Formats: sequence, structure tokens, C-alpha cells
Amino acid sequence: MSSIVAELLQSSGKLTKESIVFKVHDLKTKYEDIKHEVIESLKNKYIEFLPHYHKLDRLDDDLSKITDEFEVLCTQIEREIKPQVVNSDDGFQNILEDLKKTKKIQMIASNLILLHQHLSGAKRALLQSSYLHAARDLLDFELVYKSIDLENQTDAIVIHAIKTEYLVTKTNLIHSLETLWHKKYVINSIQEDKNKKTVTFTIHKNPDEDENVLKTLKLLNNLSRLLKEFGKQFLNVVCNTVLMNNVKIECDVSSVLTLTIINEQSPMPEEVFETLTQIFLFLNSEIFYLPTDIGKDNSGHIAMSEFGKSIEKDFCSLVIEKCLKTIVPKQSKQLDAFHKEIVSAEKFCSVLKELKFFTMPENKLLEFIYSVDTLPVDKMTQDIMNRARSFMKKSLHQTVTVGSEIESSGEKNITNLNETDQTKNQLSKSAFIFPRCQISTSVKDLKNFLYTIKDEAKNIGSSYVLRIFYVARSICELYCCVVPTFHKQEIESVPQQTAIFHNNCMYLAHYLCVLGTVYECDLESDIPKTFVDLVQDIRRLGTEAFLCQMRCQREQLLQLLKELKDYQNIVTDDGLVNKAEKAVRQCLCQLQLLKKAWSDILPVQVYFKAIGTLLNTCLEEIMSNVLSLEDIAAEAAAQLDSIFGILLKEGSDLFKISSTNRSNAVHLYVRSLTKFQEMHFLLCATMKEIVDRWAGGKGSLATHFRPEEVRHMIMAFFENSEKRVAALSKIK
Repeated sequence: MSSIVAELLQSSGKLTKESIVFKVHDLKTKYEDIKHEVIESLKNKYIEFLPHYHKLDRLDDDLSKITDEFEVLCTQIEREIKPQVVNSDDGFQNILEDLKKTKKIQMIASNLILLHQHLSGAKRALLQSSYLHAARDLLDFELVYKSIDLENQTDAIVIHAIKTEYLVTKTNLIHSLETLWHKKYVINSIQEDKNKKTVTFTIHKNPDEDENVLKTLKLLNNLSRLLKEFGKQFLNVVCNTVLMNNVKIECDVSSVLTLTIINEQSPMPEEVFETLTQIFLFLNSEIFYLPTDIGKDNSGHIAMSEFGKSIEKDFCSLVIEKCLKTIVPKQSKQLDAFHKEIVSAEKFCSVLKELKFFTMPENKLLEFIYSVDTLPVDKMTQDIMNRARSFMKKSLHQTVTVGSEIESSGEKNITNLNETDQTKNQLSKSAFIFPRCQISTSVKDLKNFLYTIKDEAKNIGSSYVLRIFYVARSICELYCCVVPTFHKQEIESVPQQTAIFHNNCMYLAHYLCVLGTVYECDLESDIPKTFVDLVQDIRRLGTEAFLCQMRCQREQLLQLLKELKDYQNIVTDDGLVNKAEKAVRQCLCQLQLLKKAWSDILPVQVYFKAIGTLLNTCLEEIMSNVLSLEDIAAEAAAQLDSIFGILLKEGSDLFKISSTNRSNAVHLYVRSLTKFQEMHFLLCATMKEIVDRWAGGKGSLATHFRPEEVRHMIMAFFENSEKRVAALSKIK
């Protein structure tokens, strides 16, 4: 083909406007013809699938020749025409626009041919198992495809068909690689044969092919996904087997690693790390030593690094949870053995760094190892708190007798609820001796445990002394929260449990007074160690619980005595007297039940004060009701006298307990007893006896009753007469 450009050149070497227009038009026509042929050929191949189609190679040659002519023309225009553009007319502008359109047509035709060439090359490489070449052609296809600027709908249809064929080819390539991958690396789960359980890990090794596969997968961004899938199986089957069983490891020349389970007991970390080291060395020598980077991007990355990136976090977590955490000591005597195991863990990490499984300077496993100094203390404090909590949750009713026979008033004593519902501290010579009583075995164990904690702090090292000390303090604070909550129902509803809980609090508080001194003597530290500030809180806890129970018992007694409030009709209804006697006997019965529940549990003085306070409540309620009566017949007075006698006799029996008999000193614990005895005297006394006992305001009657109360009783017992008037005049 003769050069059209040569024909158009003038003898002077200049191009005319007419020759340029003619040439541009001619090139544009030829490009369009070739583009049409390319599209038809691609359409026949990728859309209609005709057996005969135009040879794209010939079209590519024709396109190259025309492109050469196009480039010559563009050069001529740049050199001769462009400098004159400023002074030219619009015709030259049109020529330039035509050139741009022609260039675009040429680019589309060229790109269509390139897409076909890359796609065909990928298919040929795939058939020849040249996976890396196939992947490169597909990536080149993607680059060309992204640069195409479509001109019309026909172009779009052809491009879409080629893209579909590309996707099918790429899918086939990835499928072939995955199939080959799963054939090469086979992990068999635990299998039992001849009473022997084994796990096998087989690698079908072919170095050239293996490297090709790894690099291709990396190039297609599929290596990480397959390594994660493989890593998950590696962790679940291989690593779990090693971590949970004693195993024997064997590697043969055929690239097969076998783990034989000796027994299903968790091995020591040193054995685990030795086995895992052999497994990782096997992986590295058989497959993971191969590079994964390609060409200029090769930065020394190997498959082991990619494997590490895929499973590093899960692997570290698995080893920590199922191996290292299980051996963190709970007691100081286990520290030496723990440190030896940690050394083996450090060596294992060094191996993984050398193999490039660990690519970063820090990871979870190393962080765990670096925190080895605090781990035992963390585990120890956690175990201490758990053991303390278990003591607190034990039943309260399992008791043991503690304390001295010497009676102590050092406890918080229960005072009269009718006045203040508070307690008082009374110091005596035996104030620092804990009184004999019963406490829960659990609280005694807890007290002993606090001393054990001190020994642990002494052995673990001076740097952690304060931390262990504060754990001991936290146990005491925890007691105030856990026990009242966990045993709430028993403490509130069962008087015996309330008494035991009261004693527990007093017992624990008693020893906390001196526990700080014990800690300071054995543990070196500049910071004072004391539990004294917790004493009042714990004592208050027991006191308030017992006071609450006392108020509950008081309300029950008052409810039983409500029948006595109808004394006003006692003269006309004998049945009311019987009801009153029944109510009094019910009160005494309840007090006897409390005696049975409390007398052997509480310290002697606490019991006497508690039962005395409740008996005093009954006496005052009865006296208040009797003083409110306006008229009392002789028969009714006699019956009331009988009721009062029952109270005085059986009330004193409440102070006869197994350890002592204080019935002769009942008036020390029942404040209104003497007044009640004086009222008992009034019920059957004559007018003269009353006046004589008043003794002008100096007798025993005057000690407990006001003049108006005595005058009221005389008017209720005796009819109006001169004698009564005379007697009343003497009560002033």
C-alpha cells in the first residue's frame, strides 16, 4: 500500500488544508472499517459463537499500519500546521476535532483487540496449568477494560460479552487453584484405629507448582482467604489436639505429620510448646518457606508470614486460654514452677519470630508473657475473692462454739426498744475477750482465711504486699454486701439465724481490731495497714439485723396482748378475763421459744438483755391497760392477780439457761419488773395497806407510781365511801 501522506506532500514539503481534510477523512473511514470488523469478529466469537470468523490477528496488523500513517500525519500537523492555528480560520479547528474523533476510534479498536488477546492468553495458560501467567493476563485484561470509553450501544454489548467470558475464565482459574490447594494440604480429624487415636497432616509436595500456586493466589487476593480457612482447621484439629492431650509426634519423608494421642489429659506447657515447635518447623520446611511476592514487589514475604497474619490472633488466644492461663498459680508456692513454664513459652515465641510467623514486634502471646509478674497476683487475688465469696454463701446454721466463759460487756448490747432502739458500748475488765457464743463455721473459716492471705502476701514478694492487703480489706467490705443479701430471708424471718448472724458480725469485727497489727508485723511496707475503720460497719450490720428482729418480736407480742385492751368490760364479761389469760400465756410461750432459739446461741448478757427487753414490753403494755380501767370488781381483780402471778413466776424462768441461772437477778434486765410487782400488790391490797405502802409519798409504791395513778386505782377498786375519801386525801 503506497503512502497517502507521501502523495499529498508538496514539493516545498508543506501540507495544504485540502490535503489534510482528505487525509483525515480517509484515516477515519479506515479506522471505522477496522473497528467494525473487530466488533463483528468479537461478536461472532463471544456472542454468536460462529465456527468461522475474521482473523483478529490480520485486523491487528491492518490497524497497526493505519496507526503508523495516523502518527505521521499528526506529526506533520504538529510541526507545520499548529503554529499557524492562531491566524487560521475555523477549518483547521474542524480538522483537529476530526483528528480527536479518529484517535478515539483507533483506541477503541486497539483496546478491543487487547481484551481478546489477554483473554485468549489466560485461557491458553490455564489449559497448560500455567496459573501465574493466566492470572497476569487476567489482571492486564482488567487494566485495559477500565480504560475503555464506550462510544455506542453496539460497543457496550460486545464489551459486556467479553467481560462475561473474563469472569468465567477467572472463576475457573480460582476454582482450579482451590481444588489443587485442598488436594495438596490435607488435615484429617481424630481417627481411631486399633485402639489408637491419631491426627494426620499430609502435604503433597511439588516445590515448583507450590510456589506457582501461592504466588497466583496472592496475585488474585485469594491467598489470605484460603489460609484463614486452612488456619481454622489447623487450630481446631491440630492445635486443640496438642493443647488438650498428651501426644506423640512423628514426621516421615513423605511429608506426613502424625499426632498419636497417648492420653486425654492436658499436658504441661513445656510439652505443648515443644510439640507445636515441631509442627511449625514441619510446615515451614514443607511449604511455608516459599515466597509469595512477585517481580518488583518481592519484599521477602513468605507463606509463613501470610499464614501468621491470617491466624495470629486466634492462635495466641487459644494458647493463652487453654495452656498458659491454666497454670497461672493461685498460691505463692506455685510461682517457681510457673516461671519455668513461662521460659519455655518465650523460647517458643522466639522460634515463631525466626520463622516469620510473628511479623509484628508485639502480639497477644508476648503481651501475656511480658505481664508474667502480675499474672500470678491477678490470679491469686481473683481466687482469693472467689474463695471468700464461697465462705460467705455457706449456710449460717452450721455453728461452732467460740469465745471465753468470762462474760463480756464489750459487745454492742441491746437496750430497751421502747425508748431508743439503739445499742451501747459498755467497757469492762474483760472487754477484749470475746464472749462465749455460737457462730457459723463459715465465718470462722473466713477469719482464718484472712490470716492465710497475710502469709500469701509475705511469700509473693514485697512489691505486691499492699495489693494483697487491700484484697483482704475488700473481703471485709464484700462481707457487708454479700451475706445480708444472700441470706436475707433467713436473717429476717428466723430468729435463730438472726442471732447467729449477729454473732458472726461481732466475731469478725472483734478480730479485725487486731488483724492490722498482725499484717504490719509480718509485711514490710511504709503504709499503715489497718482494718479498724471497718469494725463499726460490720458491728452495725449485725446490730441492725438483730434490732430489726427484736422490733418484729415486739410487734407480735403487742398483737397477742390486744385482748387486754377491753378491760373496761371485764366486770360484765368473764370471758374477757379468760381471753386475757390466754393472751398472756401466748406471750410467755413466744418468749420461751425465743429462749430456746437464743439462749445457747447469743452471749449470755446479750441474751438476757434481749429477752428482758421483750418481757418488759409485755409488762408495760399490761400495766398501761390496767391503769386505763375506770372500775374493777373484786372478782376481776382476783383474776388479774392470778394473771400477774403467772407472769412473775414464768417470766423469771426465762433467765434460767444451761450456762447460768439469773432468775434471782431478773430485775436487772427487766426495768419495769418492780413496778409490775407493785401493781400486783395493788390488785389484792386493802385501802389501809395501800395508804401504808404509800407512806406519805416515801414508800415503795410512791417510787413507781404518781399520786394521780394511785388515786385512780383506789377509785377503780373501791366504792365511794368516807374511808375512800380519807384514803384519797392521804395520797398526795
